[in-house]
Amino acid sequence: MLYDKGTNRKPYRIGQLFIVVSGCEHMGVLKRGELVVGAAPSVVLASPLSEPERGRLGALFVTNYKLTFVPLDASANDDYGQKNHVVGVFDVPLTCVGAVWLTDGSAVRRRRLMPRVDIPPKLKGMQIVCKNMKVLTFNFTNSPIGSGRKIVMALLHHAFPKRHDLLFAFEYREPYYPTLPSDMNMFQRVGDWKRELERCECPHWRITCINGTSDAFMLTAGETLIVPSSVLDYNLMESSRHFRSGRVPIWVWGRAEGAALLRSGELLPTEQAATAESVLLEQVRRSHPKLTPPHVLHVCGTSSGGAPHVLPPLPALLASYKKMADLCTPTTLSGFWVQDSQYYSILESSRWLRVRRLTGDGVDYSAVVSSLTQLLLDPRYRTISGFQSLVQKEWLALGHPFADRFGLPRPGLTKEEIEKEPPSQVAPVFLLFLDCTWQLQHQFPAAFQFSETYLTTLWDCAHNHLSRQNGAETESDPRPVVSRFYPFSSKTNDSVKPGLNAMQVSLIDATQLLDSQSLLNAPD
Repeated sequence: MLYDKGTNRKPYRIGQLFIVVSGCEHMGVLKRGELVVGAAPSVVLASPLSEPERGRLGALFVTNYKLTFVPLDASANDDYGQKNHVVGVFDVPLTCVGAVWLTDGSAVRRRRLMPRVDIPPKLKGMQIVCKNMKVLTFNFTNSPIGSGRKIVMALLHHAFPKRHDLLFAFEYREPYYPTLPSDMNMFQRVGDWKRELERCECPHWRITCINGTSDAFMLTAGETLIVPSSVLDYNLMESSRHFRSGRVPIWVWGRAEGAALLRSGELLPTEQAATAESVLLEQVRRSHPKLTPPHVLHVCGTSSGGAPHVLPPLPALLASYKKMADLCTPTTLSGFWVQDSQYYSILESSRWLRVRRLTGDGVDYSAVVSSLTQLLLDPRYRTISGFQSLVQKEWLALGHPFADRFGLPRPGLTKEEIEKEPPSQVAPVFLLFLDCTWQLQHQFPAAFQFSETYLTTLWDCAHNHLSRQNGAETESDPRPVVSRFYPFSSKTNDSVKPGLNAMQVSLIDATQLLDSQSLLNAPD
């Protein structure tokens, strides 16, 4: 039993633990499968950029899902900011923890802690830098000896799992919501893609399901693909050998006048690669009512015409993002003033605002450019349900590797395979897309149905990997997942529908996370 020394407050139960603090009713209940693995009373949450002794006294908990601080005395200011129903103001999902630092009671001298390292028994302080650019500093001076060490050890163990099935999402059975808005397209079935073709009025394209058979060649995409009507499945299979990851040009959007948007992987340096590309491009030309030749944009690798590789690789994007994140997460007051005096020059030097490219596999920045193109050209995708459909199509159905890009363990690998597997390339590609969308929404607010609050909530949800579909790499991933893509539906149905075998992420249910629908909608 945990209690606050010198008080006679009534104990408050959290799981199997009891703590004597007031205001604990704001913490909420534990989720299915959520267990408390560490607790420390009399912890001070330091005020941002202030002395570590100045802050709020309370208790600190670590569960297998999140880090939670429960203040001793509730404050009216605790309700500030975005109100969501997943985590509270003082909650941090473990998948959102970016770095854990050991401090000497101040934020000036600190040492970064890594998993499986020795932790001193007496900890004065801990600082957490979150992936959503939030910084939390805790002081354990008033806590019992050893309680801070237990918190840090539990945090390092559960926040950085080595195996995919150790994520909390596999302990949490998420509710299944059976209804969808009528204009929401999930792009999971053949009929979903047929509806999109009919909506865009593109009769010269056809649907093929060869990718859902034993002859599948594009393993990072779903079962349904849209290709020119004149292309046979056999020709697609033969041509796929000449494209990176087998990603031949596929249709993603079009107009009745004949314009079409296609995505593909980089052309491989094979003897017949140029011929295979020419054959497919000729079929694309025939799909245009006026037989207009397609315009090919080579922005990654080396094109068949010998164009040089002029755009930065994914590590450059990650380095740019880290510089921008460091600018937004000062840990000391002196550091804040130094950065503030040079804010725009540091932001410019990060080159975050200049990063635009396609990657060779056709699953990263091709999704960014394709999504932004459709946002600019199609008003439907500037509505809430349309934007959700766009994310579902471009990022989920077409195989963006969310697990790799967010640094999660890869699914389906044994311990031995994990040790031999090369490290995945972490890069905030989806966050870049949200930032680009925010720039457009900021310039043309009347053109969007949703506001910047909606995009900010999506950004936060990107680091809250609550459901198993967050880590699935493809729609053919055999690991069972639970769908949670029903943002407008009622939560009264608590049934679970397992085994959808779909690559999905709980990123676009932000309408469930906000109390007021007016926060989502752009002003009239």
